Amino acid sequence: MVMRAADLPPLFAPPGMWTNDNWFAEAGGVYHAFYLQVPTCMGDPNHWGRRALLAQVGHATSTDLLHWTDCGPVIVPIPETWNSSLATGSVAAHAGKWWMVFTAHGRPAGIGLAVSDDLMAWRLVGEGPVVVNREFEGAWQGAPLRWRPLADPYLYPEPIESWFYMVINAQATGVPVNAAGCLATLRSRDLLTWEPGPVLAYPQSIERLETPQVWTRNGRWYLYFGAAHDQPEIAARWQAEVPAEVRDRRRVNCLYTASTFAGPYGPAPGTWWLDRLPDGRGGYIHKVLRGPDGGDVLMTTTDARLSHAYPVTYGADGALSLGLPRP
Repeated sequence: MVMRAADLPPLFAPPGMWTNDNWFAEAGGVYHAFYLQVPTCMGDPNHWGRRALLAQVGHATSTDLLHWTDCGPVIVPIPETWNSSLATGSVAAHAGKWWMVFTAHGRPAGIGLAVSDDLMAWRLVGEGPVVVNREFEGAWQGAPLRWRPLADPYLYPEPIESWFYMVINAQATGVPVNAAGCLATLRSRDLLTWEPGPVLAYPQSIERLETPQVWTRNGRWYLYFGAAHDQPEIAARWQAEVPAEVRDRRRVNCLYTASTFAGPYGPAPGTWWLDRLPDGRGGYIHKVLRGPDGGDVLMTTTDARLSHAYPVTYGADGALSLGLPRP
């Protein structure tokens, strides 16, 4: 079948809202998309200073990843509290309930936790963040590395040897900011008490490794993150090691692989940056999930809306390629 744009529904955003930074859960054949949403009346979807105070965690449902029903916000910022502004999170099932970790900027700042019986109604757990932003120490290539969490907790959806792992956009301490970005982990048996785990990636060339995701297919582990550069000077190591096509970009979608969950992870075979989608659209902050037909699909934010689903194919060498969305 030849795909035509007219065969696909419009990209989704709730009425009067822009969205970004999606994360997903599936239960009983229903997909639940969560995302940050801000009102379009703010005037510019790229005005991040305004977004920081306005963002809510929005929610929509679908059975086909094409047609979505807006379910309204599930978490909203509460001024002058520990969650006075919100950012990206993720969801996993545990002990008969659903648990959401999310970025909370307030006093104190850290990682918030919410719980739900049905993925629809959510309640906050505790009177503050479940993890308070402070310095931690994890192992990186056999040596200790001191790091501080920034944002974007990704909760791996299944226990690994009885531990739940949370992958965090973090920065190594005591090094130049433009090369401090790393992906560190915390681990927990009950999602309430957390301790440091291994550091999965520390390229020593990126300011921030945003909104990570980890998954495994065909005996190989995959790690996605958005490489973000906001300092006046991009690290010299980045510009020396990456292809000219992405050398000066301030946001790059990156795909790394490893043979074990703990890594270390390095650039995936083939093209490890995933910036141009097969239909010509751009997108930033990708997620890979199982589609309705049992194969993997990639979804992202494009034009401040939830994208269509792009079929994912894995090569024998671990390379990932994308197909066109299917009507």
